[in-house]
Amino acid sequence: MKIMVINPNSSKEMTASIRTVLEKIKRQDTQLTVTCPDKGPIEISSALDEIHAAYHMMDLVRQANKENYDAVIVACFSDPGLTAAREVSDILVVGIEESTMHVAATLGYRFSILTPGPRRIPSKYNDAWRNKLYYNLASVRALGMTVTETDSKPEEAQQRILEVARQAVEQDGAEVIILGCAGMVGYAEKAARELNVVVLDPTSTALKYTEALVDLGVAHSKRALYATPMEKEYR
Repeated sequence: MKIMVINPNSSKEMTASIRTVLEKIKRQDTQLTVTCPDKGPIEISSALDEIHAAYHMMDLVRQANKENYDAVIVACFSDPGLTAAREVSDILVVGIEESTMHVAATLGYRFSILTPGPRRIPSKYNDAWRNKLYYNLASVRALGMTVTETDSKPEEAQQRILEVARQAVEQDGAEVIILGCAGMVGYAEKAARELNVVVLDPTSTALKYTEALVDLGVAHSKRALYATPMEKEYR
């Protein structure tokens, strides 16, 4: 199967980190393309960033359809442009936030999300509501780092993940921890081992989830919510 993983920001460094981790865990018969737009924000840390990133991402979604990929993964824990991407796509499009939240809800009573900075905490609560999983959400806690720093400062990020995840488990009752940023890719294993709790890296989780759905031969319904938009003139 062919899967295109799109990092919606324009960071080549973060895209390379995602590629390194996913190449290690993909199935042997999975052909993986991990890419990012040439334009757009270097990191996604606001709703405005999401809009700009989503706009530039759409050409890559269309490209995946034209080049006979089986699925696209939107590798940002805000799922920017996910609905629009499904509108323009006839192949499966998976968002790492949506898929990982639903997986987390099957693995424990309540999950906590670790997000890079405190300003994004309210948006993660909103996202839990949007995905109908608010009652499964124990808490959202911030690492106190930028998105870029979670990728460029791995030792600091790993330490902060351990500290903040431990707080979520001991103080908030979390049974599952979600690393709520694609920049945290590769940090789950050590945290899970040291804290003795389920820790989900959303990019890795989304890849295995996508492989399973491709095997099942299913994609998002085009009947209404994700129906292909009517052709129209843009001025």
